Amino acid sequence: MVEVPATPVLVTVAGVELGSSGYWDISNIQGWHPTAEDFAAAVAALDCPAVRRPVLKFGHTGEPGEGDPTIGNVDNLRLTDDGQTLVGDFVGIPAWLAEADDEGRSVLASAYPDRSGEWFHDYVCQLGHTHPFVLKAMALLGVMTPGIGTLESLYDLYTKAPTKEPTMARAGTIAQSGTTADQVRKAYYTAEPDYYLWIREMYVDPPELIVQDDHDDTLLRVPYTITSDGDVEFGEGQAVKVEYVAARAAGEKPAIQFASRKEARPQMSSAAEAEETPEGKEGIMPTLKEGLVQKLGIAADVDDETALQALDEALAERAEDTNVVVNNSVTPSLEQATAAVAAAGLAVVDRAQYDATVAAAQAGAEARAQQLRESDERAVDAAISAGKIAPARRDHHVAAMAADREGHQAVLDSLAPGLIPLAEAGHSKQPADGPVPDDLGWFDSAPTAPSSEGKE
Repeated sequence: MVEVPATPVLVTVAGVELGSSGYWDISNIQGWHPTAEDFAAAVAALDCPAVRRPVLKFGHTGEPGEGDPTIGNVDNLRLTDDGQTLVGDFVGIPAWLAEADDEGRSVLASAYPDRSGEWFHDYVCQLGHTHPFVLKAMALLGVMTPGIGTLESLYDLYTKAPTKEPTMARAGTIAQSGTTADQVRKAYYTAEPDYYLWIREMYVDPPELIVQDDHDDTLLRVPYTITSDGDVEFGEGQAVKVEYVAARAAGEKPAIQFASRKEARPQMSSAAEAEETPEGKEGIMPTLKEGLVQKLGIAADVDDETALQALDEALAERAEDTNVVVNNSVTPSLEQATAAVAAAGLAVVDRAQYDATVAAAQAGAEARAQQLRESDERAVDAAISAGKIAPARRDHHVAAMAADREGHQAVLDSLAPGLIPLAEAGHSKQPADGPVPDDLGWFDSAPTAPSSEGKE
C-alpha cells in the first residue's frame, strides 16, 4: 500500500504594510523619498508579464544562489491611506511559521516582526519595458530595524481584531473547501457538455466563471457554490459583455484563466470536436452549409449528404475546365515570345547576365544596409558616451534608429549630455557590528545605529 503524504498547509497573512511615503535615510540614499506615485507604479508594474510577484525571504542575505527557496510571495498589492501606504498579502507561507494560536501569537510575528523592501527605480524588464518603480522582494527582519520605521509590525497585525487575522487555506484550494480549481473546471464541463462553451476565467471571490459561448461569441457569468460534501453546483448563466473601465484590483484577478477552447477543454479529442457541432451537435456547421448554399445555388433545406455531393461535383467541373485550358494551350515560338516582350516595353537578357545583375544589386543593398546599421550604432554609442542614454537601452535605441533614422536622431540630439538614469535604491545601513556590502542594492534595511525608539 502506497502512503501519499498530506498536502502541506500554507498560510496567508493579509493586510501587511510594505512601504510608506516620506523621507527615509537608507544605505545609499539619504532622504530617500518614495511617493504615492511610486507605489501606484509598483502596483501597475505587476500587470506586465515580465514582472513577477515580490518574493519573501529571511533577511538580506546577499545575492541569491541557484535553487534558493523563498518562504512565500507578496500578492494583492494595493494602496491605502489615500495612496500613501502600499499594502500586500503574504501568501504561501508554511503554517508552522505563520499560523497563530488562539491568542494571536505566531513564530512569524515573534521572530520576524519587521520587514524590509527591495525596490528598484526605472526597472527594465526582460520585455524591454521601463517601469518607474518595482518591488522585487520583501525581507523579513528580526533584530534589524527597518529603513521605514513607521510600518506596522506583524506582532501588532496578529493581535488585532479577528477581521485582520491571517487566513489559512491549503495550496490550490478554493474558498477553504478543499476543492481545487481543476475540480471546479471538470464539474462544469460535466454539467455542461456543449463543447462550444468553455471557461475563460475563474474567480473565487465572488465564486463565478466567465464562460465563452462560441456559438455567437458571447460571454456568460456563471455563479457556482461548493457544498459541504465538496460537490460543485452551478447557477443560471447571465449574459455579460466586456467593458473598458479602471483595471481590476490585484485581489480581483481570476484564480485561473484560459486562452482558448482547446486549452480550456484539454480532455476533448479532435474526433469529439469534429462530431460535436452547434445546433444539436450534428450535421455540417451552419456557417459552412450557408456558404455552400450561396456558392453552389443548392436548396437551403438539403441534407448534408446532398450538399457535400454538390460540392464534389463543382470541384470536379472546375478541374475539367482547368485541364481543357491547359491541353488546348499553344506554346509560342522564341520569336513570338521575344516580340511579345518587346511590345510590352521589356527586354530579353541572358540568364547568366540577369543572375549576375541581381546578385550585384543584392550585394550592393546588403553593403548599404551594413553602412546604415553601423552609422546607427555609432550615433547611439556617441549618445551613450555623452551620458544622454543608459547603456542598457542601447539595443532599443539602435532599433529605433533603424525604424525612423532622421526622427530618432533628432531625439538623441535633443537630450542633454550628462543625463544618467536613477540608480537602484538600496536599503538602510546595517549596525556597526554587522556591516553589509554597499553593492547589494538593498532597501529599507537597518540604520548604522538604531535610535532609542527603534526607528530611523
